[in-house]
Amino acid sequence: MARRTWKAAQYLLLLSYYSIDISLRPVLAGSVAPLPSVNSTPAAKSSPLTYTIVQNGPEVPPTTNISAPSGKIELDAQQQEFDNNTQIITASGKVVVRFNKALLTADRLRVNLLTKIATADGSVTLVRGKQILYGTQFEYNFEDDLGSIVEARGDIYQPTLVRDLNLVSPASVPTPAGEKPFTEILLSDRLRNDQPVTNIRNPGSVGINTSERDIDFQPTLRPTGGTVTRLRFQADKVDFTGDRVIAEKIRITNDPFSPPELQVKADRAEFKTINSEEDEILTRNARITVENSFDIPLSPIFRDRVLINRLGKSPNPFNFGFDGQDRGGFFIENAFYPVFDPRFKLTITPQYFVQRAVTGLSFFDPASFGVKTNIEGNLSPNTTLLASAALAGLNFDKISDNFRGQVAVRQNLNLFEYPHVFTAEASYRQRVFNGSLRDQNIQSSIGAVLASPYIPVGNTGASFNYQLGAQAINANTDRQNLLGANRTNDLVSLNRYQASANLGKSFKLWEGQGLPPNQKETYNYSPTPVIPYLQLNTGIQGAINSYSNGENQPVIGYYVGIQGQFGNFSKQTFDYTGFNLTYFQQFRGTSSPFLFDRIVDNRILSAGINQQISGPFRLGIQSSINLDSGQQISTDYYLEYSRRTYNVILRYNPALQLGSIGFRLNDFNWDGITPSF
Repeated sequence: MARRTWKAAQYLLLLSYYSIDISLRPVLAGSVAPLPSVNSTPAAKSSPLTYTIVQNGPEVPPTTNISAPSGKIELDAQQQEFDNNTQIITASGKVVVRFNKALLTADRLRVNLLTKIATADGSVTLVRGKQILYGTQFEYNFEDDLGSIVEARGDIYQPTLVRDLNLVSPASVPTPAGEKPFTEILLSDRLRNDQPVTNIRNPGSVGINTSERDIDFQPTLRPTGGTVTRLRFQADKVDFTGDRVIAEKIRITNDPFSPPELQVKADRAEFKTINSEEDEILTRNARITVENSFDIPLSPIFRDRVLINRLGKSPNPFNFGFDGQDRGGFFIENAFYPVFDPRFKLTITPQYFVQRAVTGLSFFDPASFGVKTNIEGNLSPNTTLLASAALAGLNFDKISDNFRGQVAVRQNLNLFEYPHVFTAEASYRQRVFNGSLRDQNIQSSIGAVLASPYIPVGNTGASFNYQLGAQAINANTDRQNLLGANRTNDLVSLNRYQASANLGKSFKLWEGQGLPPNQKETYNYSPTPVIPYLQLNTGIQGAINSYSNGENQPVIGYYVGIQGQFGNFSKQTFDYTGFNLTYFQQFRGTSSPFLFDRIVDNRILSAGINQQISGPFRLGIQSSINLDSGQQISTDYYLEYSRRTYNVILRYNPALQLGSIGFRLNDFNWDGITPSF
């Protein structure tokens, strides 16, 4: 209707977007105050609204322009009437209202120029960019900036949210790759046709994991900067003013189907602007509903108030992890995000080492506390700064043993018509896993690496990538000729020059039939349709490391393996079996003077199986062994609970003495109208 109406929609969309982040800061809960009624009578009224009629031609209905306090409103409809006595404009039949780059469609619209109250009802849809809001009735009071939406629901598309809501200059927010421009008429017709959900896509996921290492042949669960790009929400009623929105019985989910597998509910939620940089969300009886059967309360553990800084990110909840090497085992942590520059994201994560504190009865010892920090930011459109540091204990007399740090500047380059990445980096006490040699430390390193993407080799189906690097490294060695007689450690400093390349090709031996892509049953236990296949993987790789003491480590190797899956992972039992078997052999010349990059596993056999047992439960094992020594390099046992919208995986690795819990929230995108909850 007007700019104020769209502003209310902004708040409702933001309320839903932020509420899906269940990481609530533990501060005192505030009260949720009621809003006055839309039809409340103000103490004094200003002059009535005015309107003009523009004739569009003999075959086209006229356009009514209404001059509201917040700007001009354009109204088109098949039937339009004006009652001179009551000063009421009534429109019906394909009602279209344009204002502030937004589009509202409804079955009927009524605007009282005297009371300045507008009412739209029927199938009401409000669209701006890729943000969509539905309702059965919209009411708005232009005079008092009050409004309400009955049976509100909608879709939020996060990549264009900031641009669509005009929170920053549109020129500073690039259009995501592959996004089509918003076409008003076509979109209006599509919405009126009420098309069902189609073209369901899973563009990615965001996850947390208590382990720094992933399982081979399994999706990455570590945080990778991903996000949930599309959400949908529903509320019984929404009341709003210019700076505040209150939603009754609000529900939010990332699931395109109903009933949702995973959703956030609240009996009442309020979104309020505090100042130019901060917003506030107050909730009542907030909880997570899983499988539409049981609730996990968010209060009082996380309280009912969230503060959101528009320049940063809302805080994560308490997380936990296991690190037997640096942190003494089980620990808990909580991240927060102070803002010092809008171009950068600073994360500070205090940690408490529970197992170390309990074992040593040192609950308040500085050694039981730690902290880690991360900085991510764009120095330019093609240049990124990444920095991290961690203190595994606040006993500063041992700071050299507790501190790890790394800083890198990545520059995107276009070489030979392919995107390359040039990285200049420096690190202190970097931990590296090197097969049978287990974890190794690089005491310090400074240098640069140029990495290519996978480049296709003509039309052969093969592809290759390469990497070039040079570093000055200080790390452990067992070469006595490099160590001094009166040494206090086994560290040696050398320059390393590296070149490596990989060439691979996969052969699809067989591919089965997947289930229909827009059918709900297809996504019973997976965010994407599962298609049976059998594939042969082959490749060769080679590398040479040269060191400033005249030594070098050349190596060339090959691998051949088979992997595949059977079933569609849709039925209740034994409808999925995934497997892989790979043999890898390499031939090394002389060996590296360092331990962290020394090649000791020349013949490796890797194998794994992932089997559905019942419903979303899958059991798996993934193992690698050194065929020459018979030594187990790594073996992961894992139990997975896989659903369309989320995934939980329990993992235990006896060879690495590693246990972890991972959680992944899947992202979806879709076309068409999502159903009600």
